[in-house]
Amino acid sequence: MVKRKTSKEKYIVAALITGGIFTLGLLLGLLVDGQRAAYIGEISRQQNLDFSSLQLQYAYIDQLSQENNCQAVSKTFEKNIEELENTRLRLENFDQDATLNKQDFDLLKREYILAQIRYWLLAERTKDLCGNDAVSILYFFSDEQECQQCDSQAFILTFLKKQFKEKLLIFSFDSKFSQEPLISILQSTYDITKYPTLIIGGKKYEGITGRDDILGEICRHYKQRTEECT
Repeated sequence: MVKRKTSKEKYIVAALITGGIFTLGLLLGLLVDGQRAAYIGEISRQQNLDFSSLQLQYAYIDQLSQENNCQAVSKTFEKNIEELENTRLRLENFDQDATLNKQDFDLLKREYILAQIRYWLLAERTKDLCGNDAVSILYFFSDEQECQQCDSQAFILTFLKKQFKEKLLIFSFDSKFSQEPLISILQSTYDITKYPTLIIGGKKYEGITGRDDILGEICRHYKQRTEECT
């Protein structure tokens, strides 16, 4: 019986092809991941410039007490709030997909959280200076293991955001993101111990809060009756 000779060359070629495909995939992943970080970083820098501009505008209004400029400033603020929300969605998707450069993404996430807090404080100040008719919601969430209803709560908030647009400002905070100390400070301030938790007008809602309950609370805070609240 004649034994067939195994071709070593075939195995070597197959190994080279497999290795090449793996290397190409790895390099492509690194390139895409780097582009994600660069893209978010560019948006973050733009937001910082926009926020600095807003700070100067409000300082000018404060100094001269020219509240008649509030309309223009409010439009700028609303536009930047919309950009902040779009960045949140992009960052969330990129963060879930990214497997490399985690440290870079954590830094970008921390910068985003700080931007949220600055915008929230500025939104509260806008009410005092300009009487803007907007309601803010602070949304505290956790991972799936600790909070199985957080995804449902996020879906409800996203739905309401699309309805109210600039009239509803939603600021979300990941309780597991220990890299930013301000999250712990906010949690202590509002005594956050369960997830999801919403803070609306200083009132705390623990556990998943339905659409109708959120509507009932936020509609109480609008000075003018909105179409969404009728």
